[in-house]
Amino acid sequence: MKKKTPYHVLRMPLMLFMLIVGFAAMYVANTASNINLSSGWLTHYSDITQMWQEQIIFGGLLAEEVLLWLGDWLIRRGRLWLLLPQLGFAISTTVALTNQMPVLFFGVIPTMAIEIINLYSRPKQALGYLAGVSLLIWLVYAAYNGWLQGVAVLVGLVFMLLVVIAYWRFFQQQQAARQRAEDLVSELKIAYSQVEESTVRTERQRVARELHDTLTQGLAGTVMQLEAAQAFLQAGKDDRALEVIQGATGIARDTLRDTRLTLTDLRATSEQSLTARLELLAEAFMKNYHLEVSVKMNYVPDYSGAQLTEINRIVSEALINVVKHTDTKQAIVRGESLEDIFRLQVIDFGEGAVMKKKSGHFGMQGMHERATALDGALTVVSTPGEGTTVTLTMPVTKKEQL
Repeated sequence: MKKKTPYHVLRMPLMLFMLIVGFAAMYVANTASNINLSSGWLTHYSDITQMWQEQIIFGGLLAEEVLLWLGDWLIRRGRLWLLLPQLGFAISTTVALTNQMPVLFFGVIPTMAIEIINLYSRPKQALGYLAGVSLLIWLVYAAYNGWLQGVAVLVGLVFMLLVVIAYWRFFQQQQAARQRAEDLVSELKIAYSQVEESTVRTERQRVARELHDTLTQGLAGTVMQLEAAQAFLQAGKDDRALEVIQGATGIARDTLRDTRLTLTDLRATSEQSLTARLELLAEAFMKNYHLEVSVKMNYVPDYSGAQLTEINRIVSEALINVVKHTDTKQAIVRGESLEDIFRLQVIDFGEGAVMKKKSGHFGMQGMHERATALDGALTVVSTPGEGTTVTLTMPVTKKEQL
């Protein structure tokens, strides 16, 4: 079912239209000749002076403006409370002001027609009634003022009818366009909710993988070590049990560090800038591995959250490699944009050992796969005795999904 246009949207244009019609009627009252000799049925009783006709026009116009202003309140009580008084106004002008009737009549009837179109879901029947009453008023007018003048008024009525039909067609087109827009918005909301659900599901799967790679495997290794230590203790091999316990302690510490790093990565996804995410990462590496990471970002393009997450993980994996494969305690992360290319580098000052691609959570293979997903490339340059530089080069194009 199509929604109706609120009446308050129509109120001011209709009031302005009737005001213009009222001024036109005043002009006719001031310029028409022989106005006292052809002033409707009241001619049989008394002549109406020009001043009284102007007052009748002004009073009727004022009443019509008040009706339009109170339209919302009247409609809540019933639509006829708004329409019938206006129809009475149109009939009364026919009876009292025959010469001025066409001007006021041409204003009131189109106003009522527009109101009916907007207030009724199926306005054809109500418009039919209005057309019948209008025809009756015209017949009365023609009977008292002559058929020649009646034909002239009929031409004006036909013109106003065409105006109303044109408005009705325009109104229906606007209603159809509004309905299509509302349907499109509804479809977009559904699509957005589906994308949001898919994103949440993907994020849950990623968190599950992260915890499996860190916490689950670490705990499994710790449990195995402790079970072995228990077996050695039962066999009386205390020295061997102590060595196993020390190994389990080391595994637990590594697991704790990796878990903290995973939680830091999850926290970083809520940040909107790459610099903020990398600073969180630097803070985590300082606390967990005592690796001092300096972040220097010159300019970061307007990347999506998905892109920032992948870039952050590449940096995280590169820093983990620094911790695992070097003995340095300093690293630099710097980024800059050159025309349509963004370049990010992770530089360490270790011994320059070349890292091979291998499977695993922090392997080089994963870094290259993430770079490919970003439509970029990853290069590793290692100089013995000076250090290693990992460079990510990617376009500045924003991509919502990878």
